[in-house]
Amino acid sequence: MSKSFEERMKELEDGYRNMPDSKGPDEIIQGVEKRSKKRTSRRRMYTFGGTLAAAGIAAMLVMSQQGTAPGPGHTGTAPGDEEQESPDAGMQEAPAEPEDETPPALTEERAVEVMTSYRESFETLVNDTDSQRVASYESLDGVRQHFEKVMSEELAQSMTDSYFRMQNGSVYVVAMDAPTWLQEDQSFTLEQEAEDHVRIVQERSNEMLGHVEMVYHAVYNGDRWILDDIVSTQLDEGNTAGENAGSGEEAAASAAQSVVDYLISQDWTRLSELVHPQEGVLFSPYVYVREDEAQVFQAEEIESFFQNEQQHVWGTQDGSGRPIEMTPSAYYEEYIYDPGLSDPDEMNVGEIAQRGSMQNNIQDVFPDATVVEFYVEGSGESAQMNWSALNVVMKQDESGAWKVVALVNDEWTI
Repeated sequence: MSKSFEERMKELEDGYRNMPDSKGPDEIIQGVEKRSKKRTSRRRMYTFGGTLAAAGIAAMLVMSQQGTAPGPGHTGTAPGDEEQESPDAGMQEAPAEPEDETPPALTEERAVEVMTSYRESFETLVNDTDSQRVASYESLDGVRQHFEKVMSEELAQSMTDSYFRMQNGSVYVVAMDAPTWLQEDQSFTLEQEAEDHVRIVQERSNEMLGHVEMVYHAVYNGDRWILDDIVSTQLDEGNTAGENAGSGEEAAASAAQSVVDYLISQDWTRLSELVHPQEGVLFSPYVYVREDEAQVFQAEEIESFFQNEQQHVWGTQDGSGRPIEMTPSAYYEEYIYDPGLSDPDEMNVGEIAQRGSMQNNIQDVFPDATVVEFYVEGSGESAQMNWSALNVVMKQDESGAWKVVALVNDEWTI
């Protein structure tokens, strides 16, 4: 009857311990462990299954020493005396690595899905805020991992660094230079760079962006198509958001865009530089401006806008008639900021839009100004009631530079 595996391994262990010029299994194990830089993990491997497994591994190591032979009653054979059997003999050849599957084609439909997931990953976080604090994540790593579900690690890190910050142990959103989304109702092209890399290209032209080419790089990560990089190229000179001097509606619109950018990013220092030096900036919660109720802040007051903890009366609530009494930061959340301002559905320059039931008297109060409206459409079943618009009222100062004189909110009213 053949010996069991355990009996054979015990025999090997006893045989090697009795050999005069050989090392015992314990010595071999100790020697290997001394040479190992990762002792803990290797020791787990050696001791797995108890001493029999350790002896078996040691036996194999001893057999590699020249002039040694397995077990009592056997004599060693000098190297080269017999034809050595290949160490691979009797072993089955490892199956060939399967070739990578060809990525599924990035169709227009899939491209839209990729871009929609990208947009929703950002909007989900922005909409899940309380006074700019993100409720669903406690660290920037959590935000980054959230983005990595739909984009590359590099882009996820860039998004996290650009739009989120830690403050007082919480995550806050700062939508600076907000992303430009793919406009699904406008044409776009797909340019194949490789089997796993496609460029989604869309040309955009409006008052806010100017004339630009947006390129969204989509890559296949072995599981699905994700967004890897975004590149924007200006196609003509046009006006940029930073331009402020000059006359005409284009210059006014450009300056107004800067105002909105600084409002979104809460850069009160830069915003204060765009406040009209003589008139200051008026805040109105509705498009019917009541000068006797509205708050007016001068440039130096704007610079410390969020640090102002004083309760101000900003006007009268529509419907209830109660006074709108709150701090500047609370007013900002309620009557100025909207996530959609980063990419509004409409930007209207010099046109007074009568959207709701309330009379719009902005032009009567500011006859020499240019009104730039940033309109955000409503969504869902309540789309006709949850739309919003921010009217940025611009006026030239004595030097001819366009400055903001009013920020007027517009929304559905009773």
